[in-house]
Amino acid sequence: MSLEFKRKYKYIYKAKVSRDEKYKQASLEYCNKVILEVIKTHTIYDVETIKELGNEIQGVYLIFSLNKKGELKFTYVGESIDILKRWKKHIYNFNIKNKESAKIRKKESKIENLRFTVLKIEPDQNARLKKETYYIYHFKSWYTNINKKYANRKMRCDFGHGVARTYLTYDKNAAKFRLYIYGICRNKICKNKFLID
Repeated sequence: MSLEFKRKYKYIYKAKVSRDEKYKQASLEYCNKVILEVIKTHTIYDVETIKELGNEIQGVYLIFSLNKKGELKFTYVGESIDILKRWKKHIYNFNIKNKESAKIRKKESKIENLRFTVLKIEPDQNARLKKETYYIYHFKSWYTNINKKYANRKMRCDFGHGVARTYLTYDKNAAKFRLYIYGICRNKICKNKFLID
């Protein structure tokens, strides 16, 4: 079982991070499946309807676009203490074509094709940063996800220290295969390892 889990983990990991063409189809199929689930289960906004969200909603959000076939072009995961305000900033950056919007514009040239959704409402900053990291791993793909980093530097371990790194893994002793995301504290004395879910 452990060897089977190891092979499965390696394949999933490669599908998420590799540029190798042999993993491209699996990566795209997974990302399309995930985005279809999001569309089915979340309220989706465009640049005209985002104002329906309301002010000062704190949480984790997703920006994405689809091609004419309904296939995913890109995803971007972010967090904010005011999601609507942050979305308006993304739209402003897109319209003035600045450096901050370059990655989005490289994947999507038409602002009317941008879609927005709230993945998780979360008022607590550290819980929000952990959830942002969780969703970045969830949507990660060399071909569609444009997030540069997995974790925000403001994230804290269970004891309030900064985080050195995060990583994706699995439990080799479990009866059923499941992926886990962990963070590691950067404090050399603490060394807290905590689950990000």
